Amino acid sequence: MKKHKTEIVALTLLLGVLCYAFYDSNIENCEQKITLTSELFSMREVKSKEDITMEMLEIPAEDLLKTQEEKKEEDIKKEIVSESEENKVVEENISLEESINTYIPYNEIVSNQIINYALNFVGNPYVYGGNSLTEGTDCSGFTKLIFANYGISLPRSAVEQSSSGISVGIDNIMPGDLVFSGYNGQICHVAIYLGNEKLVHALNSSVGIVVTNLYIMPIIDVRRVI
Repeated sequence: MKKHKTEIVALTLLLGVLCYAFYDSNIENCEQKITLTSELFSMREVKSKEDITMEMLEIPAEDLLKTQEEKKEEDIKKEIVSESEENKVVEENISLEESINTYIPYNEIVSNQIINYALNFVGNPYVYGGNSLTEGTDCSGFTKLIFANYGISLPRSAVEQSSSGISVGIDNIMPGDLVFSGYNGQICHVAIYLGNEKLVHALNSSVGIVVTNLYIMPIIDVRRVI
């Protein structure tokens, strides 16, 4: 009888070890699949705004911000110049620059009206070259039509709009400012800043007019036209 009990215990232990090994193997495989899935949606794979899908818009803002910061570091390394020449300050040549008023005009009332108006069209389609906020328009058509409703005239293309108003930079960004984005330093997109690191824009034909994170694409410039 003791012999049978010993054999049963040994068999039970063996089965337990095998079951645990099988369970542990499946857990590792599941973790690997999750990792691979997240890699598929890496923003490093995006070479154009047309590559952005609705699934990618679900990526946490922290990941987008991290990718944007990495891109900034790469650009800085490429544009390093001789600090000794750049940092030379000639006192007699800076009087004009110092005399410029550093105050950047901002119309909060009109900006809020523009933002609220733009949000009415979220969910509508993107149409390249389109000029309708309801039937379809592209990124620059969207901004042109939104601002035109408040008597502010903008050129038709994103590149042309990037010369409108004044450049305020990302550090001074305010709701209602235009955010210009692109790849390899080339502007290919324009959006309206909502505040709280959010944009409203006609992104592409896959997602239409949407609200996204500020850092959905590499930012080239921020301009204020009101």
